[in-house]
Amino acid sequence: MTDKDTDKDKDPRVQGEGDYRAARRHRRDVEQFVATSDTEQLAREAAPRSEAEHQEMLDAERQGKAGAKGGKPGNRPNER
Repeated sequence: MTDKDTDKDKDPRVQGEGDYRAARRHRRDVEQFVATSDTEQLAREAAPRSEAEHQEMLDAERQGKAGAKGGKPGNRPNER
């Protein structure tokens, strides 16, 4: 099989991890959500209600970042 053969099998709409139609649909949905929602109110509702909840959110963020590319080995979730 040559490179030309494999290129024929590829869906021309797929660009990397997605396609243009999906990107446009997502952009449209986000714009509609922002235009029709009270984002400031939603942010207030999502804010921590106590210092303990605030700390829990910070800890979860740190744990998530530790598993990201470049995180220190041993700090990643599920790593011994």
